[in-house]
Amino acid sequence: MAGYARATHFTGLSDTGQNITAGIARVSHINALNRSAATAFIQIFDLAAASVTIGTTVPLFEILLAASTGFESISFSPPVEFITRMSAFSTTTDGGSTGSAAGVVLQCWIE
Repeated sequence: MAGYARATHFTGLSDTGQNITAGIARVSHINALNRSAATAFIQIFDLAAASVTIGTTVPLFEILLAASTGFESISFSPPVEFITRMSAFSTTTDGGSTGSAAGVVLQCWIE
């Protein structure tokens, strides 16, 4: 039987990246919010943030967030498995390398 999921919350995502998990993990749900005045793309990787070359390393998936009020709530059944470490970056373009403006928030439920 799987344990309860715990929530993690990260604000101010940018092109510097953020390690979401410390290692192997299963993610069952993601909420993402963009309070900035420009479109943002959250890039999700199965790598430590330090191992990603943003704009070159291909993300596992991306979340597009509209300007000012962009919100996405994504449930995974079964949960997405990260075998290395989950990291996230926020950029201004799809697969890009320029960091988004302040105001991008990511919340994940990790099993």
